[in-house]
Amino acid sequence: MPFLFSYVCDLLQRLEDNRLARCGVKSSATIIEEWFRGHHGLIYRDDHSSAPLLSALLPEKRTDRVYFIREKKLQAIIGRALGLGRFRIAELARWANPEARADLADCVEGILKQTPNPISPTHRPVTVEEIDELLHSIAAACRFSSPAVRSSVEKRPADKELSLGRLYQRVSARDAKWLTRLILKNYEPVVLDPRLVCASYHPLLPTILKVQDDLAVAGRILDALKRGRTVTGKSELAEYLKPTLGVKIGRQTWFKGRSIKHCLSMVQGRISCEEKMDGEYCQIHIDLSKGFHCIQIFSKSGKDSTRDRMALHEYVRDISIRKSLQLGQPSCPLKRSCILEGELVVYSDKHHKVLDFHKIRKHVSRSGSFLGTDKDSQPHPWEHLMIVYYDLLMVDNESFLSVKRSERFERLKSLITPVPGRSSLVKREVIDCDRPSAVSDLRRVFAKCITARGEGLVLKADDPYFNFGAIQRPYSCCAIKLKKEYIGNFGDIGDFAVVGARFDAAKARTYNIPALKWTHFYVGCLENKDEVQRFGKKPRFVVTNVVELNAAQLATFISSVNPETVRPEDNSAISLHIDPGLDGGKRPSVIFPTPPVFDLRCFSFDKKGNAGFWSPRFPSVSKIHCDRTFHDTISFAELQDMAAKDKEAPPPEDSQELLGWIAALENSEPKTMADGATQSTIFTVSDSATPSPRPSKAVDLCDSAPRNLTENEIEPRRQLQVATTADFPTIHVAREPEMTASARSDSQTGVTLGAKRRLESLTQGSIPDRSKARKCSSDQVASWSSSRDNHQDEPSATQRETPVGSQGSPSRRASSAVLPVLRQWKSTGTASTTMGSSCTGLMHEANSGRRRNSNRPSLPTSISYHQASSQNSTSSFSVNSSGGGSTSSAEADARPSEQAYQTAINRTTDTNSTKCQFLGDMCRFQTYSILLSPCIANFPWVTDDLLSSHGVSEFLRDPREWLRSQGTNNAPAGTSSPASARTKTPTARRKTKIVLVDRRRREATLAFLQLIEAARLKRRNGDREYVPVYDWKVLEAIRDEEKKVNRNMGKYGPQFELNHHASIWRRFWVGLA
Repeated sequence: MPFLFSYVCDLLQRLEDNRLARCGVKSSATIIEEWFRGHHGLIYRDDHSSAPLLSALLPEKRTDRVYFIREKKLQAIIGRALGLGRFRIAELARWANPEARADLADCVEGILKQTPNPISPTHRPVTVEEIDELLHSIAAACRFSSPAVRSSVEKRPADKELSLGRLYQRVSARDAKWLTRLILKNYEPVVLDPRLVCASYHPLLPTILKVQDDLAVAGRILDALKRGRTVTGKSELAEYLKPTLGVKIGRQTWFKGRSIKHCLSMVQGRISCEEKMDGEYCQIHIDLSKGFHCIQIFSKSGKDSTRDRMALHEYVRDISIRKSLQLGQPSCPLKRSCILEGELVVYSDKHHKVLDFHKIRKHVSRSGSFLGTDKDSQPHPWEHLMIVYYDLLMVDNESFLSVKRSERFERLKSLITPVPGRSSLVKREVIDCDRPSAVSDLRRVFAKCITARGEGLVLKADDPYFNFGAIQRPYSCCAIKLKKEYIGNFGDIGDFAVVGARFDAAKARTYNIPALKWTHFYVGCLENKDEVQRFGKKPRFVVTNVVELNAAQLATFISSVNPETVRPEDNSAISLHIDPGLDGGKRPSVIFPTPPVFDLRCFSFDKKGNAGFWSPRFPSVSKIHCDRTFHDTISFAELQDMAAKDKEAPPPEDSQELLGWIAALENSEPKTMADGATQSTIFTVSDSATPSPRPSKAVDLCDSAPRNLTENEIEPRRQLQVATTADFPTIHVAREPEMTASARSDSQTGVTLGAKRRLESLTQGSIPDRSKARKCSSDQVASWSSSRDNHQDEPSATQRETPVGSQGSPSRRASSAVLPVLRQWKSTGTASTTMGSSCTGLMHEANSGRRRNSNRPSLPTSISYHQASSQNSTSSFSVNSSGGGSTSSAEADARPSEQAYQTAINRTTDTNSTKCQFLGDMCRFQTYSILLSPCIANFPWVTDDLLSSHGVSEFLRDPREWLRSQGTNNAPAGTSSPASARTKTPTARRKTKIVLVDRRRREATLAFLQLIEAARLKRRNGDREYVPVYDWKVLEAIRDEEKKVNRNMGKYGPQFELNHHASIWRRFWVGLA
């Protein structure tokens, strides 16, 4: 039975009136549900056709139809159909005047209200079936429509303009307004949620659209189910529905990840972290029964783009898809068909990499036309299309929609034969979200993606593609996009000048702001910034983008800025250059002679069609500056340099940039709760032969620079070690009894190889000092890495915390060394508590990642070593610098552990009269024994300025000088009883050895490290000693940090930002010697 178009207009008008109502406002969902309930009888009739009504309610979903009719053309059609004179045609054309505050639909309604149609609308009512048939015939005549629409055998009208005109002669003023917006595929300001409309129409329709993402096909399936009444629930529908070749399958729901922890809160179990390719989505259907023309490709919008992407499959030399699936070969793994998902990119054989997104338009046409390529270079012979596969939906008529992600990918690997430069599988890593280290694991993977200049990650849980069950878990069967621009302020790029604006009536209705004058703003950069600032010349702006504001920003702009405007023809204050392809050829209706300033953020940079320069991609306004002028904005040359640096190739194995991004990502996390991997406490337990009857309160007194490591400390032994890595600390547990010789050898070998790999990576390539102009790059990473929160010290993502092994189990793999992070531990144990039980219990809690009970030791905030050294304490407390036994008196046991901790650090402070210029005795550089490489030992900036500013007047040039000093200070190693240990007089702690080099000079650095290796440094107990090596620029970084502390000493106290020194040392880490 036909469905009247006026019923649809009733719904749309109610939604628009509800937006403008000041009282009695209902939610849009309530209005839509009430409307469907009111027409339930018509919709559920057996003779009702679903597709026309759905096409009328959701015209934007009919991407297969292109009418090639816009406002100007439709205005002419309506004017002729209604027989309007010159004055009424001028009134109809008011939509083009921004001051009219009306769109074409409003103008049509106004015309028909003044002079209604002579034929009563009730005489020959217009139905949605009639409109759908007419629009389909119009789309069939347009070459931009899909092949299925263009090849339809339905009768096409001789004159589509005449047919449309007849419709306008039969509708009321209100219905003519909504008919106009239906043809233009834009109901704004009314927005219908497709999910709500489909669910309200029929409970099974959303499930059908998942498998058959075509309104016409889904409508026909639903009609057949209603007539047959064989399927009543989703579970039955899942068995009935199967993927169909030639009909696009719907995509999974996608979410944006706003932080690392936000992503992990949406998933559980094992997740696949896949590289997000910057290309175009492809859903590839293979039907071997069609012979050579067996490939059909659908785009993201659902349009059939097989002919447009023929370079992927059509030519003999472009065999990306055919060779990867071995189509036409006896070894083809397919028997009948398959459906795959992938990303189309452009690959360069010359540069051996995937090219930028804007290169695609040179190789992919749009319905036979190459759009936006006027200022692009011609396709080079070494450039060609490439397909990157990442999912499998059907094989040989077997649906994989209900199969888990891991199984789908394994089957995909068995089908695809990668062809270098032509086809490949997506790069991915698998992370277990149930592990305590999941946060640091994901942070490490994401940081690697950023340093490799990747677009981002796509996180997919090990779920089916679609869940057809009755129980839906939140965020199940979804994909999560994670880009650095989604997090914090990583996407900020700078200030841009707002040179003009225009008004769009349809967009203006969505704001609901009275007397609104502008909706779209043209932003640009100064082309002659130096001339304007120095000589006051006329500013020349290059318009780069058109941006929109949200309602709050727009209200602020109108009330606080409200700049002066002139018409474009009257503008003489500034000069504008606007490329033809910008904003679809539209131009600003007003110019701002004194441009205001917007702070923009974006996802990356791109070259728009018919524009030969870089511009922000997907820009958005983050701030509106009322106190800045266009002289403060970035210049056009600066924007191009910024984009070039953002797009340049990644450096080879830049570990410092990787560590900087890890620290920046960690610092960007909300400081609400700590993840499981942060719940570890770092301390050292006595290793004496006879254990002390008291629980040890010794805390590992590591400064921001790590202490020197011995062989006994590196290999697992009967103590809880301070295990260190290139990223963050973790904990290792003692093994009892002593290790076997083979296990000890393996442990030592592991550390030696780890250190060797660091030295080898140092010789493979230098780590350039990258000065990124973009705020979200290395300069911001450096500042963030030096401002890490002292509550969020997380273990290395590369290490895994394993449960405590049984007695005599093999040694855990030793880790390489980095900075441990200071923590305090308040001991609440009794005198009868043994050391082994304390270690085992705490290690179990660290591995489990669970919160301790109230009777367990608490984890207070980490303190700065500068702050600790400045405080005095009277507790008796001695610490062996090699990590051996520690003793304390009965009085110290009664005091808080903070006092013991501070006392232990104070006892290690050097009494040198020379003090730091910024922190005085609080500076710890005087407790370091510094060895300089020859290339910087003669560098006055290092020796006379930097070291002197820290109070260091002596340094070493030869590692053998350490041996001579050890010969005079070392005492025979031995063991002592607990009683003697308690009565032993405390001795001064040896200075911590560190080495400073210039890592840019690889060969000289390697030769100097070999000299240190030949020196065979030993600890007092005879163990081999390992000394950390840093780049000399750590002196500059810590000097700048101490300046901040000195300036804010009275306001913030001595701890101000000093707890971030650990991350500063980590940034300049080179290796172990």
